[in-house]
Amino acid sequence: MSGMGDLHRHHRIIPAPIETPMGSILVAGVHLFGHGVNTTGKLRTYPGGALVLVTRGEGIYKDASGKRSPLKRGDAILVFPGNPHWYGPQKNQIFDEIYVAFEGPLFESWFSSGVMDPTQPIRHLGEKIDDAASWLLLWIEKFAETKELSKQIRALTGLVSFFAEVSVLDGMESKGADNWLNQAKSALTHDLKGDIDLQEVAQRMDMGYEAFRKKFQARAGVAPLKYRNDKKIEAAKHLFQYSPQIGNREVAEALGFSDEFHFSKRFRTSTGESPHSYRKRLSNESA
Repeated sequence: MSGMGDLHRHHRIIPAPIETPMGSILVAGVHLFGHGVNTTGKLRTYPGGALVLVTRGEGIYKDASGKRSPLKRGDAILVFPGNPHWYGPQKNQIFDEIYVAFEGPLFESWFSSGVMDPTQPIRHLGEKIDDAASWLLLWIEKFAETKELSKQIRALTGLVSFFAEVSVLDGMESKGADNWLNQAKSALTHDLKGDIDLQEVAQRMDMGYEAFRKKFQARAGVAPLKYRNDKKIEAAKHLFQYSPQIGNREVAEALGFSDEFHFSKRFRTSTGESPHSYRKRLSNESA
């Protein structure tokens, strides 16, 4: 994992509370190549509730009850107001997360309804994590830009609906093919910098490589290696978005490309534009 720590990025898209009479967003952001927002390992509490989506890696969630729950890509953490807790990746590992902390009347009804059990804070979204993460990230970015109170309140109702959809899941991982695919995807994206042995991944799925490749492509729509390479480009785009000062060479090294030229070529093939053009477009859109 050497080199990944150097790429650690914690971008608070909403760094300070945005308040409305119906509810407030306390803080929200993205953590890439991170070791958790709280690296001390000590329990802490939020004044309100929070929703955290783990989009890559493996870790642990623990709270004041002494219970320790494993975390992995595809998990959502529902943090209750005032509940002492801690979460983070396992030793010498990293993970990516999107988080939003909130409070207020729109959210309090969910925590006090009895629908959610504070002793069961983890929901397993599995394959739905990519869609959920994309929606939540876009919501955070748009809410940060919204200034009109009426639009803020309408946006908050949308977040409550999203939170409700995640909350009412039974917390049990799907079985069979869906669970198999989620495990395969996690194995393919666990360490985007390091080398990967696809034969070994296939063995972990209890099958030969050709059978694994065909089954994965049939279920995911792309071959295993292309899926992994696509995730590398997604990670690069996140780094460019939240760390505009980062260079191509640094990104190439962090994501395991042989050199800057190879990375730029792969980026252009995947996105239709060069890293320079992509960053320039991001800069113009945010201006």
